[in-house]
Amino acid sequence: MFYTLTRIVTQRNSVARVGLRVLSQNASFFKEKFYDEQIEQIKSVGEHNPQDWTTFKNDVLSMEGNVNKKNIDAIILKYMTSLKKYDTALSFAQHLKSKGEELSLGTINSLLNLYYEISKKDKLTKDQTHFILDAHKSLYSKYKVLEYSTCERLLHALCAINETEKALKVLSDIHLTTAPSHSAYSTLVATFFNLNKKKKALELIDESIKSKRPLLENAYGAWIDYVLRKYKDKKTIEKYMNEIFSFVAKNCAVIPLQTANKLKEVYGTLNWNAGFSKIRKLNGQCSCCKDTLDCLTLTNDEFDKLQSIVKEKLIVGSDLFLKTSPEELKRFTDFVDKTAPYDIVLDGLNIAYGVGMASHLNKMVFLNQVVDHFVRRNKKILLLGRQHMMRWNMKIMQQIMRKTECFFTENVSQDDPYFITAALLSGPHTDIVSKDLLRGHKFLLKDESLIHIFKRWQWQHQWMIFQNPQRRPSIQAPLMFTPCAQKKNNTWHLPFEQEASPVIANVNDGIPDLHSWMCLRINK
Repeated sequence: MFYTLTRIVTQRNSVARVGLRVLSQNASFFKEKFYDEQIEQIKSVGEHNPQDWTTFKNDVLSMEGNVNKKNIDAIILKYMTSLKKYDTALSFAQHLKSKGEELSLGTINSLLNLYYEISKKDKLTKDQTHFILDAHKSLYSKYKVLEYSTCERLLHALCAINETEKALKVLSDIHLTTAPSHSAYSTLVATFFNLNKKKKALELIDESIKSKRPLLENAYGAWIDYVLRKYKDKKTIEKYMNEIFSFVAKNCAVIPLQTANKLKEVYGTLNWNAGFSKIRKLNGQCSCCKDTLDCLTLTNDEFDKLQSIVKEKLIVGSDLFLKTSPEELKRFTDFVDKTAPYDIVLDGLNIAYGVGMASHLNKMVFLNQVVDHFVRRNKKILLLGRQHMMRWNMKIMQQIMRKTECFFTENVSQDDPYFITAALLSGPHTDIVSKDLLRGHKFLLKDESLIHIFKRWQWQHQWMIFQNPQRRPSIQAPLMFTPCAQKKNNTWHLPFEQEASPVIANVNDGIPDLHSWMCLRINK
């Protein structure tokens, strides 16, 4: 009796819960519908500017939705600015000024953003400049420390009126909570170049790279314009343009499409052959000049530095110890000391799972085929795996173990750190075999220059394994060239970022886009 009563109550409660969920979903639907109506009404204002902004705002507020008296001013300005309806936005800004009411923080941010966007095309008026300076003074007077989005808006607006010292202070305030955005750095860099303050611009560029904020088009554009403005002799221009390209090469940067178009135009006037090209994956050949990119091998110092830091981060650091023990680590380092150096280090589990959801037998057969590929080439092989692989198929595993040095970690251990560390401890000539792009371990290297060294090492030493239609391994060798900007025979090759890169393959093998490159060479 009690059980039956409980079941009835539970069923009724379940029905009630379903009903409430349906009502909630419908409420969300209606709320979104009304919210869209409010926004569409705001978006339409640019087509016919209202004679009376107060009446327009009341019309919007009379609709159901999330736009209310507190946020409507900021939202109107936001949409007018994003839709580039600047005249309408300025009309509304004038309306706000005539009201003489205190502006909300959101409205101030929207006005700062509006004036920054306008400054890209036109010089700001005295009133607009005065508003930015007043906003800077009043915001710091009221809040002492500004939150991130306000700092970003204020920094951009201050750059629009060349108030670089104030903008630098705002930049330092952003650092209190997070890293400044790409746009914050690039806008400030561009402003210093526009003011012919190259030294300070270069200092900020270094800071932006250390903060993992690659330069945007406005910074590159201002840098190029600075060179063209300051120098008139062709050879001198080429010399200082080379500084820009050397920066791109040093940081393995990819320039924006707008910058590539600008360079094409500039070098056309310098009587260079300037064109867009593709790089052949097989050998690094440029489709324009037919020359090949060099393989920028690591120097002994670079490898020693990488070996030292990876040993420190992955053996001593916290990453490895998350899921391993000091005893296992000692067993591993003793094993490597005894058996290294190797020609090839195989990421056994990663390779085995290259066959997808196949049986353990198929995984072992696939792994054995990869081992045989390198055995036929007389390579000394280290296979790194996990102990549970020993239970998959002992017969095939014994075959593999006869052909390789093997080290199996505990099942709960992280095998990637072992895999990378074994290869680097083995020496500069050791290659690795894995489909893992190793992004997580690049992140452990906080120094941006070390990340570039690691990336170059990876391109030159990582073999990738895929399964072909015949279910056999398809083995992709490391690149014969380095896919970074470089100069060779007085020709610069620079990668640029397309707005929409072509889809070449379904598999991500970690190689940058080879279809979007510039070829800049002297016209003989």
